[in-house]
Amino acid sequence: MKYMITGAEVRGESDSLDAEEIGRRVTHHQQKLDGLLRARVRGGKPGLMFVSVGLGRDRETISVKNRGGEHLRIDGPFPETKELVGGFDIIDFDSEQEAIAFARYEEAHQSLVTEVRPVREFWWISQTRGQAASKIFMLTSVENERAALSISQSERTKIMRQHQGVGAEYVASRAMLDQEPGLWVGARLQVSEQAKTIRWKNGARAVTDGPFAETKEVAGGFNLVACASIDEAIMWANQLAPRAGDAIEVRPVDGCWWVYHE
Repeated sequence: MKYMITGAEVRGESDSLDAEEIGRRVTHHQQKLDGLLRARVRGGKPGLMFVSVGLGRDRETISVKNRGGEHLRIDGPFPETKELVGGFDIIDFDSEQEAIAFARYEEAHQSLVTEVRPVREFWWISQTRGQAASKIFMLTSVENERAALSISQSERTKIMRQHQGVGAEYVASRAMLDQEPGLWVGARLQVSEQAKTIRWKNGARAVTDGPFAETKEVAGGFNLVACASIDEAIMWANQLAPRAGDAIEVRPVDGCWWVYHE
């Protein structure tokens, strides 16, 4: 099963760090992924190794909310939380215990908070032939989970099909199959009660049930989209928020890569 391992830290902390410390944290994360990659390639394990995404700063973020059919632009992340997501990995694991063991990051800085959450659906289409002039943005669907769980299965299927339709429109608008480079990655997450949070406590990393942030609104899924500008990304976010109350967070991606082994 695929798990999303989200890394978060106190909001604004990265702004106070020097380049050496930021480099140390990035290197530690890369070494964890490199160790996983080497072990799995040596073991001959096929399929998706991992997707790794580093996100831009919160001041670069725009949130879109559908209020009565009108799309409002709000500066900053949605919702506001004490700790801010800095990036995430999506990795196949045989069990939740294996995912948690990887996500503990024992040697990492103490302010790091990680969340392990199962991924319900995952798909992508990518065309990189030619010169790409696009930047990648993460469009996160933010929802009131209690209200979302009350929606009928037929309505959930309708919403999923609508999101897939937006992705298909993106591909068609770029003639992506043989012309303009592009990327659209879609993921739908399991409910937040299935998440585990790992944070430093009493000299060790402790595992607790539930998401890292205690908020009414939680991430229900996301799309990674290559766009020419944040305005284009917001245009696609508007299409992903057709219903009153829908909210999409639009945030630049600093780096995105994946490894697939056949």
